[in-house]
Amino acid sequence: MFDLKNILSYANANIQIIGIFIAIIGGLVATKLLNTKIEKDTLKEKLNKLKKEIDFNNQEKNIKEDKVFLKNKSDYIHYIHEKLFEDNFDINNYDDYGLSIEQRNKIIDEIKITFNEALNIFSIEHKKADVPNILKQNHIQESTIKYELYEYIGYKTGKNKNLVGPYGTTIPDYSDFRFENPVNSIPDEFAMQKLNENINEINSAIRWKTIEKEDIEAKIKAINDSLNIKKDVILFISITLFGIIVPQIVLSIYPIFINYKWLKYVFAIYSIMTFIISMLTMLLYIYRLYKNIKKDD
Repeated sequence: MFDLKNILSYANANIQIIGIFIAIIGGLVATKLLNTKIEKDTLKEKLNKLKKEIDFNNQEKNIKEDKVFLKNKSDYIHYIHEKLFEDNFDINNYDDYGLSIEQRNKIIDEIKITFNEALNIFSIEHKKADVPNILKQNHIQESTIKYELYEYIGYKTGKNKNLVGPYGTTIPDYSDFRFENPVNSIPDEFAMQKLNENINEINSAIRWKTIEKEDIEAKIKAINDSLNIKKDVILFISITLFGIIVPQIVLSIYPIFINYKWLKYVFAIYSIMTFIISMLTMLLYIYRLYKNIKKDD
């Protein structure tokens, strides 16, 4: 049984049998690697698309929220500007106009700064009728909230004086100014309602897309963290190395057994153990693959 010729023939047969199974295992591993790569690339493509959609929706949401904020800010300025001069002014005692406490405090600070700047401009004695010219001389842009605040201070600090009319006649100066909270027209209210509805719709879309994005990220992470592919590759390489390459090298240098006859027993035991372990391992791999397929079904 341990004749050198029998050992070499047995080892050569083992290499052929293991080679057949290795070809099968290699095909399975290559297919699994390819499918995993395709799945991962598909998931990444979906993830990138979702990220772009979420970014686009966030940009649209920010634009619409800015419009709502500017409208609320304008209404709040009209509403709160005079109340700042009240004794024991407390911001919490007044309507918030849909603004956070931080936003309202910031707006009030802006109003105070604007009022101080306006008081510097109108520190000299002036008539109310001169307010538009003074604002024009100081390059204050018309049709802005800032202009209205300046105008408010100008009229409040200005004096009513009789004007000289044609032929030396006097004309009473009835110019006055009231910086009031404008009444929203129906179109404005409808537009704001539509804006808020659009923002709610965008928020819902962002939430769903975020959930889908997190699900895809979890799948990609699971693929990256999976050890099955690594184990399959290690199994394929190990059996190829110890079951085929090493025995093949030994077969190519078998004349050494003539001088060291004890080596043939070592090689015979090695060949037998390698064949048994390789076959059991590959059969176990195929069985495990079958179980995974049945589990997916």
